[in-house]
Amino acid sequence: MAEKLYSLGSLTETIADASEAAEKKCMLKFGQVLVLGVIASAYLAMATTLSIAVAAGIEPTSLQKLVMGAVFPVGLIAVIIAVSELSTGNYLTTALGALSLRVSWKQTLYNWAGSYAGNFLGAFLLAVVIIFGARVLVGPMWGEQWIALLQKTVAAKASLSPVEAFFRGILCIWLVDLAVWQAYRVKDTTSKFLLIWFPTFAFFALGLEHSVVNMFLFPTAIFTGADVTWSQFLVNNLTPVVMGNVVGGVFIVGVLYWYSAGLPIVRRLGNGSAEVLVEQGSSRVLEANLAKGVATSAAFVVLFPGIAGGLSLLLPADLGLFIPITVTAYLAAAALVLPKVLGRMPDDAATETWHGTKTQSQGIRKNGSHARQARAQVNLKTLVQNVEDS
Repeated sequence: MAEKLYSLGSLTETIADASEAAEKKCMLKFGQVLVLGVIASAYLAMATTLSIAVAAGIEPTSLQKLVMGAVFPVGLIAVIIAVSELSTGNYLTTALGALSLRVSWKQTLYNWAGSYAGNFLGAFLLAVVIIFGARVLVGPMWGEQWIALLQKTVAAKASLSPVEAFFRGILCIWLVDLAVWQAYRVKDTTSKFLLIWFPTFAFFALGLEHSVVNMFLFPTAIFTGADVTWSQFLVNNLTPVVMGNVVGGVFIVGVLYWYSAGLPIVRRLGNGSAEVLVEQGSSRVLEANLAKGVATSAAFVVLFPGIAGGLSLLLPADLGLFIPITVTAYLAAAALVLPKVLGRMPDDAATETWHGTKTQSQGIRKNGSHARQARAQVNLKTLVQNVEDS
């Protein structure tokens, strides 16, 4: 009998796995999150450069889009399998951790801030290295068709209205975080590779709006002389795209799957136990999570892409590179001080556990079956109170 290529777990098991990953992400120090964010955006930057390099000059346009979409997924595959911090993926992973009470929404905001700052820094650095250092797309081995494709792509993105950019951002992350979600559904690398590739191919071929990809594309195009300003990028495009990305990751993929799984609550038991408690939540948990999710998302959009865009409007346009450097410095500084403003460092918050009294965990089997019933009932009112007090 042929061996199965992969096995699919239950929705609850997938959410438990994602919640465990969220807890680990929220335990990272600021420097770790920042560096892993730089690495993630570097992978996407090189994948984006590859897609332009192999597709320039291809006719018709539909075939060109097919080729670009086919090669870009190598970036997201590297992000997920090699391990890094991609803010758009974290809109799903850490949100699932917060929804299931494995981490707090404050910790989620901390993770988003650090990974977003790292992504912006990494994308900007790669744009500088690729254009001014390695001279890929612009050096002697290249021609006008590569620069033309790059600038045409960015001009199309810059021409979008904020509403169009917002909805394209939602659709993009619906597909991207579908790839992330599917990667949690399987265990072996081959299956992850395939399940990441297809949704990522779809979003890139469709030309949807991914904030981290745009963090690289716009500076690269500006460096090659595209008729686009830094404020057009940061205000007209990046801010509404981030809004759409957050909505897509948290509320479309995250909340809908969490609700479909029965509002599971996933908590690690105390006293050093590696076991986790899984229980079904209630409407009160749903309402509290939705309120905190909206507040966290709004705070993030205002504090990071929002204020960064405002800085680009305040600074004179003739300052050139000083504008993105100032924005990068602001994002890193804001992400650094955010835990102190929130009043809790990630180490303390992320290691919190639920200490049950005479309670056994509802074990999660790794063979894909549903969780078995615990030997004792858990007082769900205590768990509901936890989410309201967190």
